[in-house]
Amino acid sequence: MKVAIVCDWIDAVGGAERVIKALHDTFPDAPIYTSTCDESARRSMFKGADIRTSWLQKLPKKLRKRQLLTIPRQFYFGHLKLRGYDVVISAGSAEAKAVRAPDGRHINICYTPTLYYWVKPENYLQKGTDGQNALWRLGLRVLLPIVKRWDLKASKRPDELFAISTAVQTRIKKYYHRDSKILHPPADISRFANNELGERRGFVTFGRQAKHKRFDLAIAACNEANVELTVIGDGPEHEKLKAMAGPKISFKTKVSDTQMVEFIARAEAFIFPNEEDYGIVAVEAQAAGTPVIAYGAGGSLDTVVDGVSGMFFDHQTPQALAKVLKDFNPKKYQRKNIIANAAKFSDEVFARNIKRIVEGK
Repeated sequence: MKVAIVCDWIDAVGGAERVIKALHDTFPDAPIYTSTCDESARRSMFKGADIRTSWLQKLPKKLRKRQLLTIPRQFYFGHLKLRGYDVVISAGSAEAKAVRAPDGRHINICYTPTLYYWVKPENYLQKGTDGQNALWRLGLRVLLPIVKRWDLKASKRPDELFAISTAVQTRIKKYYHRDSKILHPPADISRFANNELGERRGFVTFGRQAKHKRFDLAIAACNEANVELTVIGDGPEHEKLKAMAGPKISFKTKVSDTQMVEFIARAEAFIFPNEEDYGIVAVEAQAAGTPVIAYGAGGSLDTVVDGVSGMFFDHQTPQALAKVLKDFNPKKYQRKNIIANAAKFSDEVFARNIKRIVEGK
């Protein structure tokens, strides 16, 4: 079969890029069509891949910010006809689904119906939203009815839709009025494999420290519960988070892959306080053999098995999370069962599933 891969954009690193990399590994001869591609990703993660960018790639790098190019990307993908392919696989949460596959099937892996159109537009219209400038917010406010109509029309282009979680599947039905099947994204399970069997101590959380990731909630809860927490990573909220941290909160900004795994594997639990469409970091923590304490919404409901690989807290408040932390007993969770649950979301499982889908089995 002749296959093509399509995505909204390719940045330096992230969960979306991992999906495209897994598709590339599964179909190495398939060209990748995208609006723009970060050069560092082309040289590293996608070295040797046939990446075909749009005219937007010629813009100065400062003008290639994702939020500024919504309308140009709509034009590019809306007019992109990929002839001669048996299967076109589009993956993303924005405009790539608008591509046409006149000679074959169009399969879309939907990360979510576009958040700033449908799911949480009010969050993106507020001042101080991560990465959104005032001009973009004004444009979104004025053009929202128009771009929503375009996005709804684009959602009809794929022949089949695959949601990355049951939460996203529900959104697809609500906003796009279409049925979809589940296809969980891949996680690099092997990266977090370890032989750590020592005594667990304290809690851990990691990721990009942005406002919507709710690291503030994890820190406030650990302050209230008077328990140790190691916060790994950096980001725009870093200084603010340090300012609110109590004496039992420590920050690690420059951590190697080996050190990252050690911190996670030795923790009593990984705290996952935000609602994500999928939440790959929760899977990665389980791959290290560590149970997850997650907010009971979004993708966590797919990736965490209550009582087996972790547990949930029901309200996104410091008090609700602190209560769970005070009562948490890591000895109730068997390491082998946690790792076995993470294995269900491996690269190998994803490759088998997407091959089966492409072959129509």
